[in-house]
Amino acid sequence: MSSSASELHSVAPGLGLRLALPAGASDAAKEALPAIDVSAIAGAKVTLLRGVEADGLSLRAVCVTAPSRQWVTGLEELVLDRASGLVRGGLGVAIERWEAGPIHAQLQRFEQAFEGAGRSGARAVVIRGQHVLGFAGSEHDAALCSLACLEPAQGTGARCSALLGATAFEGVFVAPPEPGLLVRTIFLAAEQPLATTAALGVLAAAGVTVLLARRPRPRP
Repeated sequence: MSSSASELHSVAPGLGLRLALPAGASDAAKEALPAIDVSAIAGAKVTLLRGVEADGLSLRAVCVTAPSRQWVTGLEELVLDRASGLVRGGLGVAIERWEAGPIHAQLQRFEQAFEGAGRSGARAVVIRGQHVLGFAGSEHDAALCSLACLEPAQGTGARCSALLGATAFEGVFVAPPEPGLLVRTIFLAAEQPLATTAALGVLAAAGVTVLLARRPRPRP
């Protein structure tokens, strides 16, 4: 299967996401999209929240940017692991299988594919998706995009794979920022391992809060 159309979305300074759409795509209902709250991080914002449906297939795309002053090398593993967890909770299906692939660092960005299977009511579905984490613009803002695609389990996931393969970034990713004063101070505090560990935990928490928030649970 090939996509029938595409949309170009600006997701960060100097960076766009060309999102491939399935044939016959229609907008997903607003309540079917995940809720996203980035208010805990000053300067963070949601730059893309898109959902489409087509012949049993669901495609979701979310991008968030945030200042990268607290970035530290190695944080990408924690961020993407948390991203996968939040995506699982935001898809609206009962997950029966989930496999996250290795993180690949290439062209000044990090990529991680994932796949799985689950049930939406009585309907079995397969899941394909990808996280991309990088930096953009003169301020080296952190930019995270997560794409997730679901289709009926009667197929092999080829429809979702084709859409994900046809989706691409346009523009330029930039190098990660130099460590800020706070990060340099943490690195210099090797003689105080407990304090250093606590500080790194704070940085990790600050990083992951810019990710997808769980969809609000339905009220009983």
